[in-house]
Amino acid sequence: MEALNKLSISKETFSSILLFLSLWFFDSDKSVELKFIVLFFGAILLFFSRFRLHKETVNVIFPLICIFIVSLFSSIFTLPELYNFLKDTVHLTKPIFAIVFGIYIASHIKDNNTIIKVILLFCLFSALSHIFTVFYYLEEDWNTSTIRSIGGKGSDLEALGFSIYWVFVRKDNLKIFSSKFKIIFFWSLVISIGLYLSRTTFIAIIIFLITFYGLTQVNRKQVMYLLGVIILVISFMISLQFINIDRQASGIESFFYKIKIAPSEIFNAEIDVTDHTQLWDNWRAYEAKKAFETMEGQSSLIPYVAGMGLGSLVDLGFKAPLGHERMQFIPHVHNGYIYVFFKSGTIGLLLLLLWLYYLYTFIYRKSQSFEQVINHKIISGLGLYLSFSTLVITGVYNLGVTLSLLLGLSLGMLINLKEEINIR
Repeated sequence: MEALNKLSISKETFSSILLFLSLWFFDSDKSVELKFIVLFFGAILLFFSRFRLHKETVNVIFPLICIFIVSLFSSIFTLPELYNFLKDTVHLTKPIFAIVFGIYIASHIKDNNTIIKVILLFCLFSALSHIFTVFYYLEEDWNTSTIRSIGGKGSDLEALGFSIYWVFVRKDNLKIFSSKFKIIFFWSLVISIGLYLSRTTFIAIIIFLITFYGLTQVNRKQVMYLLGVIILVISFMISLQFINIDRQASGIESFFYKIKIAPSEIFNAEIDVTDHTQLWDNWRAYEAKKAFETMEGQSSLIPYVAGMGLGSLVDLGFKAPLGHERMQFIPHVHNGYIYVFFKSGTIGLLLLLLWLYYLYTFIYRKSQSFEQVINHKIISGLGLYLSFSTLVITGVYNLGVTLSLLLGLSLGMLINLKEEINIR
């Protein structure tokens, strides 16, 4: 019996190390294709090693599977090139495999405190690596573009990790770290998140914090709190519109410029494409507009009902300098709602909205323990953040894997708790 216990501990330790390495790999700048291959085989191996299909797993991945199926069906009418078809197949199935991977690696660890500890340890590792990278390689002036090009454009993982620490770990609600570690963790993440100069990361922290504090539940008191936050944010955004901020400014002023142009960046598509200043400041709105125009060019209702399908490309109307090449036809747009609508039409868009709403409603679920409260709030917070990030960085269909993996881990922890209660 003692030998079996030792074997059980070694398996959990191995799974914890595997989780840490997975977070590192999927958070790295490795290619999307390589990440997909690892996810595909990893998810299958982990699933068959447990061979249990939970209700929560089905409920969360089913709408995403349906979006893929609708896109697959509608591609019959557009006959895309094989390369583009396979590329979209990877992008639309990647979050499904990432969620499954997260659920079943969590089921192998079983101890939820260990999973949270691994996530926070990786957040610390990520933060320290980011700080070192910025200070070691930064030789030019401290401006937003230079810092972000060196250190990265943001971290959803660090935003979630900081929020979990602040609400659940800081006051020993979860006793998993010493006081000295907490000090190191706090200041490392504060500095790292500050150096990202990322609007999306800051908004992620706000969304996670108000969710973890229970302020997103709809009742009179919470609505008043949320209205207060919204009024403050809108007032700040309006005040920036009356401040003359130079587009070429450096330091914190350049970050404020990015905040100032955020609304027009998403919604103002009436621009002169020959003026690069207008084009890049309003790029998200422009590519969304061209996606609609590409659909209109089909002279059919099918694109609006079931989308343009896998492998479909948005016609930008000119060859834009994207990355190291000039491209007129692109497979993605930043606005995830438009992206899903373009690929799978009204059917896919409705499925996405229902999926995001389903995740949000976890905050209303009855909890039998404090650990369940934590997991319900984390899943709901991820749902709300995905609702926002879908608008600006494609949400769950972003080229990254981290958010889907974190969602899978959170669901896996919830399943662990249910199994523990059933055993009792």
